[in-house]
Amino acid sequence: MSRQDLRKLVEEHYDRIFRAARFMCADLAAAEDLVQETFLAAAQSLGRFEGRSSTYTWLYGILLNKFRRWLRHKGRSALSLQRMGEGDTGRGADEVLETDYPRPEQNAERREAAELVRAAIEHLTVEHRSVITLRYIEDMSYDEIAQALNCPVGTVKSRIHYALQRIAKSLPGAGALVE
Repeated sequence: MSRQDLRKLVEEHYDRIFRAARFMCADLAAAEDLVQETFLAAAQSLGRFEGRSSTYTWLYGILLNKFRRWLRHKGRSALSLQRMGEGDTGRGADEVLETDYPRPEQNAERREAAELVRAAIEHLTVEHRSVITLRYIEDMSYDEIAQALNCPVGTVKSRIHYALQRIAKSLPGAGALVE
């Protein structure tokens, strides 16, 4: 793989791979390391890429393997996602002054709801967190997720269903919705 090929691969897929890594581990430094390791592994194995899936799907599979290894190395089964989104308050004055800008209580409710969902997600297994990330963060189809995870579409649907049930059951007042 030439430097130019690697540069193109990184330019095309860095943002999506980083977003997925950041969602998985909620640790900025770890996400950056995982992404770097992912692209390094991709560069070393590009000759073996058969093109049976999209390049992103292939890269995500590498990222998922790196994430699993990172979890084993760290000895963690669940990671805190609470830090995700902290420090993202760099709004410009124009945004703050907009008349259709949500009221403070709406922002507080949204932040609280987001924290509840993050807390629920952190208790999911790697497999369930992966399908939630791919479906709802990366907006991938069931077929694309199945390719990325190298499993049947039925398994993807089952994992998403189970993960959503687990998330819903852990949200206050939502238990009756999933029974």
